Amino acid sequence: MVVNRKVSGTAASMPGGLVLGAVVSLGVTILMSSLLAKMINDGMMKAENIGYGIMVLLLAASFTGALTACSRIKRRRMLVCGLEGLIYFGILLSITALFFGGQYSGVGVTALLIMAGSFCAALLGLRQGRGVKGRKPRRRNR
Repeated sequence: MVVNRKVSGTAASMPGGLVLGAVVSLGVTILMSSLLAKMINDGMMKAENIGYGIMVLLLAASFTGALTACSRIKRRRMLVCGLEGLIYFGILLSITALFFGGQYSGVGVTALLIMAGSFCAALLGLRQGRGVKGRKPRRRNR
């Protein structure tokens, strides 16, 4: 069904929205990794449990980056979220190659967590604006 809407001009371009989403993802990554380091330093979290914190970090960073990109671009939600996850994963791989000499460990799990976070953001607004069909309002006699 074709919907004619008034053009408001508030949507961003695809590259602009993806760059903004990647910046937000990296910001959340830096913020949450510093929070994890502070928690371990203060003794609120054991060093053995850092893996669980990193899992939450990756999910949250990819989710917020994809949500930001989708809210800026405002079209093709699944494609935008998937691309945002791939861009964030590529940035993390580049950082690993640049600073850690290319010691890739746990890349598969990282990729799965990033894609899960990105596609959760895509599924969040999938049924937006559509109600349940087939239900008719009943008239009530008072």
